[in-house]
Amino acid sequence: MLALALAVLALSCGLWAGGAPLWTLYAAIGLAAAIGLALYFTQRNFDQPLRRRMVLLLLGSSLFGAAALRDPVYALFQIEGFFFDLLGGVMLAAVIHYLIAKIIGPLLFGRIWCGWACWTALVLDQLPYKRSRGRLPGRWGLLRYAHFLASFALVAALWYGFAYRPGVAGTTALAWFLGGNALYLALGVGLALLLKDNRAFCKYACPITVPLKLGAGFALLKVKGDATKCCTRRVCENVCPMDIRIAGYIARGERVASSECILCQACISVCPEGALALSFGLDGPSPSLLRGCAAPPQPAPKDYIA
Repeated sequence: MLALALAVLALSCGLWAGGAPLWTLYAAIGLAAAIGLALYFTQRNFDQPLRRRMVLLLLGSSLFGAAALRDPVYALFQIEGFFFDLLGGVMLAAVIHYLIAKIIGPLLFGRIWCGWACWTALVLDQLPYKRSRGRLPGRWGLLRYAHFLASFALVAALWYGFAYRPGVAGTTALAWFLGGNALYLALGVGLALLLKDNRAFCKYACPITVPLKLGAGFALLKVKGDATKCCTRRVCENVCPMDIRIAGYIARGERVASSECILCQACISVCPEGALALSFGLDGPSPSLLRGCAAPPQPAPKDYIA
C-alpha cells in the first residue's frame, strides 16, 4: 500500500509537470527514483523482487505521466514517434529518449530499462505468472522483429502515402502514445495469460527490445558468477524471468552476456552461496544460453518470494 500511495504521488507530479516548466518534469522523475531507491536499499525486510517492483512502480509511473502529459505535440514516445522524428530529420524528445535509454544506455547498463523503468513491464510484473516455464521452441523470438518492421512500415506509409505528420493537430500525438500503450498492454496481458508468463511480451513481441538487444551484449554492467562458489543447484535459473541459463555462463567462466538479461538481480538475491554479483568490465556478446520449456525448473529456496 505504501508503494501504491507513493506511485500515485509520483504520477501526480508527472501530471502537474505537464503545465509547468521542463525542469519540474525531471524533478518529478528524480523524486520518484529517489523514493523508490530509498525504499529498495532500506526496506531489507521485504523480498528483493518486491522491492524492485516498488522501484519499477514509482519510476515507471512517473516516466509515463511525464511522457504523456508534458506536451501533446511531443508526447509520441512510442517507437513510432522515433520513426516519425527520424523521417522528419528532427532531434525531438523521442529521438533523444531512444538515443539515451535504448541505444547508448544499453552499452553501459544493458537492458536495465526493461527491469527497472519500463511502464509496460510495470503492469505485466503485477500479473500472477512470475515463474516462467522456459522459452518456447521455434521462432517466437522473431515476432519482435516483425513488430518492429510493421511499426516502421506503418509510419512510412502514413508519412509518404498520406503526408501525415503527428502533432500538427495538437493532441494527435498524445492519442498515438496512449493508444499505442493500450495496444502494448493488451498484447502483453494476452500473451501472459496465454503462455502463463508475465514477461512473454518482453521475450517475443516487444519492438523496443530490437535496439536494446544490439547494445546489451556489449554492456559494461553485467552479472558475474564465481565458479568456486556455485552449488550447481540452478535456483538462479528457476527465478530468472527471462529464462537465462546463468549457471551455463558461470561454467564457461563468462559473465552473463545474454542480451535478454534485464538486470533484475533476482538471480543474485536467491543464490544460496552468494556466488553472483554485479560487475563492470569489458567483454563482447556471447550466444544467449536460454532455458527451454523442456528443462524442468529446480525448486527455489523456501524464503524466496517471487
